[in-house]
Amino acid sequence: MKIYIRLSVILFIIFVLPKFAASQSRIADSLHTILRQPDLAVETKAMTLAQLGRTLYETDLTAALGFAHESLQLSRGLSDGQYAAFALATLTYLNVQRDSLVLAQRNIDSALRYISSSSNRIVNGYVWLRKGWLEYIVNQTDRSTASLFKALQLLEGQPADAYRSLVYHYLANIYADLKDIKKLKTYTQLSLQSAYKSGDPDIICNAYLAAGSSFLKDFRLDPSKKPLLDSAIFYNRQLLQLSGAQPSRIVNHTNTGAAALNLANIYWEFYPKQYKDSVDKYINLALTIGRKAGHEEIIANSYGILSEYALADGDYATAEKLFLMGLAEVERHAGSSLQVRASMLKGLASVAEKAGDPAKALGYFKRYMQYEGEVYDAGKLAIAQKLEVQYQAQKKDKELERLQERAAFNKKLNVIYVGLVIAGVLALTFLFRSYHFRLRSSIQQEKLQAEEAARLKVEQELLQERQDRLQKELLAGNLQVEQKNELLQTMRDKLAAQPESGGLKNQMERMLKNDLRMDEDFEDIKTRLADIHPDFFNRLQQLADHKLTRLDLKHCSYILMGLSNKEIASRLGVDPKSILMARYRIKQKLKLEKEDNLDLAIQRLS
Repeated sequence: MKIYIRLSVILFIIFVLPKFAASQSRIADSLHTILRQPDLAVETKAMTLAQLGRTLYETDLTAALGFAHESLQLSRGLSDGQYAAFALATLTYLNVQRDSLVLAQRNIDSALRYISSSSNRIVNGYVWLRKGWLEYIVNQTDRSTASLFKALQLLEGQPADAYRSLVYHYLANIYADLKDIKKLKTYTQLSLQSAYKSGDPDIICNAYLAAGSSFLKDFRLDPSKKPLLDSAIFYNRQLLQLSGAQPSRIVNHTNTGAAALNLANIYWEFYPKQYKDSVDKYINLALTIGRKAGHEEIIANSYGILSEYALADGDYATAEKLFLMGLAEVERHAGSSLQVRASMLKGLASVAEKAGDPAKALGYFKRYMQYEGEVYDAGKLAIAQKLEVQYQAQKKDKELERLQERAAFNKKLNVIYVGLVIAGVLALTFLFRSYHFRLRSSIQQEKLQAEEAARLKVEQELLQERQDRLQKELLAGNLQVEQKNELLQTMRDKLAAQPESGGLKNQMERMLKNDLRMDEDFEDIKTRLADIHPDFFNRLQQLADHKLTRLDLKHCSYILMGLSNKEIASRLGVDPKSILMARYRIKQKLKLEKEDNLDLAIQRLS
């Protein structure tokens, strides 16, 4: 009876560091040496801490988590998101190792957010690789396939053959589960080709192990094709040979232990007992590696294969002893797998039953049931975590779908808004042009109105100037007429005193009558002058309390006309000194002070 655990699932959680990796201890020492360098760039320190965390996960998971978290803290302050993304992808892997799938899902979601701000396609591809790997673990095959192809797209043309090999390896296992043999072989070969190109012994060992498992699976389907079994043996031996030739460059010794265990199983299952020495050889190698790396599955499977030989010989005591030795080794490991212990106790119960010891068989079976119950509870927890991860993924899908619908709706709204904006711009342009046109028209009208107002003002000033000139001319004429009338009156008086002189007197009287007629015409002119300045003489009289004589009014009229004292004296036929005396009397009558200007005072009254 075969009770050993197949190791193909283990391969899905193996991640290999880049090409420069050496043995695990040497890598850790090298990384610590880098971290001790003075003035180490933050970017280099963050990446080194993440790599150190990944290197130590098999020997010290707690320390590995600490280094990865320290890397994340440093990376969050950097503008380039590749460093935080790499740290979070490392935490995704480490949290899966401690069965914290929910935390792993949060880590990978955060990694995707950070990587969106980086142009590093290799780290971007690695993040999507981790995403596809995690989705495969929680049984989301479709999503896993899409993520892995996304990783291949990002890694295309990049110097990242190691990552490409891992992507092909995971795709091969997905198609193996889907029973798609053709694609299984295709991606297994692609994984092997990329591994060769990488030159990394760890990656090549991983590809050898996958290739060997693929050929063994094909042989099980068609046992008549012996070359398939030979190919399976060939690739497992190639792995052991490469691992033995370059032990300092091998980090994941699980590959070596799995290959040794696979060879032992092949010889036990398909070869006669004469090959027992070969089985022992590979079992001892597998046990050595399993004990060193702390892999309980390798230890349990090794003892399981050895017990098969004892059972085949009917040596139940030896078979029981081998099982108990294996169980003791497994139980010595802290946090050892419940599933492994349960499987070994089930094997012990079967051996005891075949040996005819039902009591012992019942005892083993009770212990098996106890472990199986714990395994069941742990399985329920694992299922709950997977379901929670799936629920969160579906929730994100629905949220993304809603966001896409909202984006499509917003896009339509944006089209409408753009149309409205264009219409608004056109309307504003029309309004602006209309306003601009009206403004220009208004400015032109104001300009025309200003020009018209200026023209009217000039005309008014010309009319006012003409009016003032006419007024002065009328005043002058009025004074001249008055002066002439006084002269003529004097002449009449003298003529009246003269005796009759016949024709001369008559002639003189006719001349005076004509002159009188002219005086009447002057009175008409004087009346028109009064129409122009109706209040001038009244204001003069009011200011002087009606003390101004006719001669005083004549003087004021001449002053208003702007005549000088000499011109006034000439018109009145008097001495200029008399004009000065007359001006003095008028100032007194007008109640002006000595320093006041008579001419200015009369001009203000006009």
